[in-house]
Amino acid sequence: MTDPTLVFVRETRPGSRLVVNFGVFSGREATEAEIYRLAQALLEELDSVEIVSQQRFEFASEVEATVHQVSVELPASAEGREARLVEIVEAWAKDSIGERYTITP
Repeated sequence: MTDPTLVFVRETRPGSRLVVNFGVFSGREATEAEIYRLAQALLEELDSVEIVSQQRFEFASEVEATVHQVSVELPASAEGREARLVEIVEAWAKDSIGERYTITP
């Protein structure tokens, strides 16, 4: 079994999408405040951005899985800058995931 990837690029037409396996690493959904923080970070590099936060359910005869992913739909104008945008999204994800692990009751 290979280690899951935190952020990866998925080619779409037109443009591309950055996918964050948020739930795999955090065990929870991203909060609305965290999504807004991601948008603000990306708007320093892009004119506009679309972010989708989704919960996916996958079923087979002997397996059930729920996965929470955050996707960033990149505009065509972002072509060639995916590596930089992955860095921003990955830093956001690590910060958001780590934030909840360091809070104590």
